Parts: sequence; C-alpha cells; structure tokens
Amino acid sequence: MMKLERIENEIAKTRQNISRQQARLRELEAQKTEVENLQIVQMVRALRMTPQELSAFLHGEAPAAPQPAHGKEETLDEEER
Repeated sequence: MMKLERIENEIAKTRQNISRQQARLRELEAQKTEVENLQIVQMVRALRMTPQELSAFLHGEAPAAPQPAHGKEETLDEEER
C-alpha cells in the first residue's frame, strides 16, 4: 500500500503543478495579446489614416493616389530628367 499512496500523492502534486502552469500560460497569452494589440494601434496611428481610409485599406480597396507635395519632390523630378 505504501507504494500506491506514494504514487497517488505524486499524481496529486503533478495535477496541482499542471493547474498552476496552465494558469500561468493563460496569463502570459493574455499579456502577449495585449502587447500585440498595442503594437497594432501604434502602427495604425503612425499611418495617420482617417477611419474611412483605414476601413478601405482593411477591406482591400485601393487607396487614393497621394498628392505630391510641392517643393522638393518637383525639383528632384526635374533634376532626374
């Protein structure tokens, strides 16, 4: 009987460890998701898109052609010719 009790105790300890590790895993996965979401928000903000432009982009619609700024780009184009 001693051997059986020892094995049962080891099983109980192992189950407790597994439960703790699963809880830790869920906690780490939640942290990872939070960091990923923050990175996505930062990237979207860096694009400086309006909500309508972002929606169009996410739906795969072609964005409107960017309007060239007057000044340096025009002089660069003229110098390349």
